[in-house]
Amino acid sequence: MHKKWLYRLILSYLPILFAVVSCLVIVFFMTLGDTVRKQTLRANEIYAQNVVQVLDTSLRGIETPTIKGLLLNDRVDAFFRESRSSTPYRDYGVTEALLDFMSPLPMIDSVYVYRRADDKVLMQSFSSSLPAFGDRAFIEKTLAEPDAPAWSGLRQMMLFPGDRDPRAVVSLSKQVPYFSGEQGVIVVNVRKESIQSMIGEMGRENVDVCIKDAVGGIIGGSEQSCSDESGREKIALVSPYTGWNVEIRLAGVGAFSLLSAFSNLWALLGFAAIIGGIAAMTYISHRHYRPLGQVMNRIAALAEQHRERGISAPGRSDDEFAFIERSLEKLIEQANDYERQQAEGLPYRRAHLFKELLEGSRDMPPEEWVRETSSLGMNGEFAGSLVGVAEIDAYASLSAEHTPRDLALFKFMLHSVIQEIADECGEPLWTEWIGPDRLGLLYRPRPDSGRDADPVRLAAMAQQACGWVKQNAKFTATFGFGGAAEDLTAIAASYRKALAALDRKVAEGPGGAYVFGRAGEGGAGSGGMDALVQTVREAALAFRLGSGEWEGLVERFFALMSADGCSKEDVVRLLKLLQAQFGREMHELPQPMQEIWADCGLRGVPSSTADFEWIGELRGPLLDSLREAEHRLRESRMNREHYDLANRMREYVAEHYGDPDFSLTQISEAFDGNAKTISRIFKEELGEKFVDYLTRLRMEEAKRLLVETDESVQDIAEKVGYLYPMSFIRVFKKLENATPGEYRKERQTDASIRKRGG
Repeated sequence: MHKKWLYRLILSYLPILFAVVSCLVIVFFMTLGDTVRKQTLRANEIYAQNVVQVLDTSLRGIETPTIKGLLLNDRVDAFFRESRSSTPYRDYGVTEALLDFMSPLPMIDSVYVYRRADDKVLMQSFSSSLPAFGDRAFIEKTLAEPDAPAWSGLRQMMLFPGDRDPRAVVSLSKQVPYFSGEQGVIVVNVRKESIQSMIGEMGRENVDVCIKDAVGGIIGGSEQSCSDESGREKIALVSPYTGWNVEIRLAGVGAFSLLSAFSNLWALLGFAAIIGGIAAMTYISHRHYRPLGQVMNRIAALAEQHRERGISAPGRSDDEFAFIERSLEKLIEQANDYERQQAEGLPYRRAHLFKELLEGSRDMPPEEWVRETSSLGMNGEFAGSLVGVAEIDAYASLSAEHTPRDLALFKFMLHSVIQEIADECGEPLWTEWIGPDRLGLLYRPRPDSGRDADPVRLAAMAQQACGWVKQNAKFTATFGFGGAAEDLTAIAASYRKALAALDRKVAEGPGGAYVFGRAGEGGAGSGGMDALVQTVREAALAFRLGSGEWEGLVERFFALMSADGCSKEDVVRLLKLLQAQFGREMHELPQPMQEIWADCGLRGVPSSTADFEWIGELRGPLLDSLREAEHRLRESRMNREHYDLANRMREYVAEHYGDPDFSLTQISEAFDGNAKTISRIFKEELGEKFVDYLTRLRMEEAKRLLVETDESVQDIAEKVGYLYPMSFIRVFKKLENATPGEYRKERQTDASIRKRGG
C-alpha cells in the first residue's frame, strides 16, 4: 500500500510522455523529409552547373578549331584577300579546308564563308552569291551587329530561297579579319538535334532539362520539360559563354512541396504538444503535491511543538532552518551566476557592436552610438577615428601545425603587444577579433589632442609590433590602415580602405604595415598587362629554344607583378597563363622532349588564392622546376645527333637575317646540305619552321627599332631584310594586327602615360 501513490504518480506521466515523444518523432521525420527535398534541389543545382559546363565546353570545342582551322588557314585567308584572282581551283581548296574542319566535329551541320568583296558565299558543297543565298538574312544581321555574341540563338536556316525544309540550328559567326570583319565572315551551323542528343546522354531519372536562348527559343528539351504550368520548382542558370538559360525541373517536386507544408504543420503541432505536456505535468504535479504539502505542514507543526516542549531530536533540530539557509545560499549563488553570465556576455556584445560599426550594417544616430558604446565601457568620440586590421600570416598552415591552445596563445600575444604599444604612445585603441586570423583596430582621437589619428604614426607603431612578434613568436603579422574618418558613418569606408591596404601583402610580402594610398617603396610603373603577357611569351620562347635568357625573363615577370600590385586573383590567372604558354611552346618540340616536359611539370602555380600568401612564395618553386626541366632537356638535346648543327644554324640566321636574299638555300649551302634536310633538322631540333623563325627574328628587331629609334619605316624594313616596304608592312600587320606606324604610335602613347603616372 505504501507504494501505491508512487505507482500512480509514475503512471500519470506516461501518457504525456508518450504523446510528446510521438509528436516529436513525427516532427523529426517530417523535418527530415524537408531536408531531403532541399538536398535534392541542391543536387539539381550542381547537375545544372555540370550541364552548363558540358554545353560551354562542347561549343568552345567548336569555336577553338574554327579559329585555328579556318581563320588561320592559308587557303581560307587567300580566299578572302584575293577575290579578284579567285579561281575554281582555289575555291576547291577552300571547300577541302571546310570538309577537313567538319570531319572531326559531328555536331556541325554545315559551314560556309562569305566574302564581302564580291558577295560570294562558298559552302562545303556549293557556291552562291549573297542575293541568291537562302541564309542571306543571317549574314546581313551578323555584318550589321559586329558586337553580337559569337553564338546565335535558335534559328531556322534555309540554304536556298524558298526552301521548304528549314533546319533548326545555332550558329557561330567569326569575322574576317578577327577584329574588323571588313573582308567577310565564317559561319558554323550546329544542329539543334546534336545539342539535344548531347544533353540526353547526361539525363537523370525524374529530372527534366531545358535549354533556352536569350529570347526563349527551346534549344534543348521539350515543350513539356520547359513548361512552368505544373508549378514545379526549377533551377535556372545562365551560361556565361553563350548567354543561354539552362533550367532543371524535378519531376516529383510537387510531393516535396506538400511535404514541406505538412512539415510546418507538424512543427506547430509538436510545439503545441510540448506546451500541452508542460501544462498537464504542471497540473498533475500540483495535484500530487497536495499530500506532500500536507506532510510538510505536519512536520513543521510537529517541529514547532517539539521546540515549545524543549524536545529536539539529535542532529535534526535545525533541519528546517538549515533547509531555509541552503535555499537562500542557493538563491544567492544563482544570482551571482546570473551576474557573472551577464558580465561574460559583455565582451560578445562589444564584439558584435564593433563589427557593426566597421561594416556600417547598423543605422543609428551618433548620440545613440555614444549611449550604446558608453553602456559597454567604451566612452569617447568616434569622429576622426581610423581603422586598422592586423592579420596573422599563413594562418592555415599555422593552424595545421599547432593546437587550438597554441593558436589562442598566439592571438593573445598579438593582441597584447598591439595594445601595450598603443597605451605607451597614448593612442586610445579599441580592438576586437573580427575573424579567425584578423584583429580589428579602431584608433580614436585623443580628447586633449584636437587632431585625428595619423595613419603614418600608427603604421610606425605597427612596424614596432611586427618586429616584436617576429623576434619573439613563431609567426608574423601584417597590418593595413585606412584613412581618418570624418564622422561616424565614414568608419566603414576607413575599414574597407584598411582591407585594401592589407591586400598589398600579396605583392610586397607579409610582416609589414601598409597605409591605403601610399605607394610601396621601390615601386614603379611596369606597362601593365601587355608587358606581363609579352614577358611570358618571350620567356616561354627562350625556354623552348634552349636560351639562358628565359630565367631573367621569368624574374622580370615576377618583378612586374609585384610592381603592378597584382591581386591574388590576378597572380593566379597570370601564373596559369605562364603555365599554358610554356605548354604551347613545348608542344612544338619532338615527342621525347614533350614527354620530359610533361614528366617534370611546373611547381609554384597555385590552383586558388588560398594556396599562397604572397608572390615570393611561388617564385622559388617555379624557377626550381623550370631549371630541373631545362637540365633534363639539355641532356636530351646533347644526345641528339643534330642538336649542335641546329644551334650553329640558329647563330648563322641571327647574323644574316638582315640580308634581303637570305633563304633556306643559302643556309643549306653554308652547311653543306640539301634544303629539305636542313629544314627538317631546324624544325625537329628548334620546334619551329625556318621561315617562321626568320620572320619572327626580323619582326622582333623591327619592333625594337620602332620603339627605340626614330628611323623611318622604309629604313627599318631594309635593316631587317625587306627590299620593299609594302612587303614588310603586310607581314608586320599579319603578325601584330597593326601597321608599323600604328604600333609605334601605340607604344609611344603607353610610354607617355606611364611617365605621367610615375
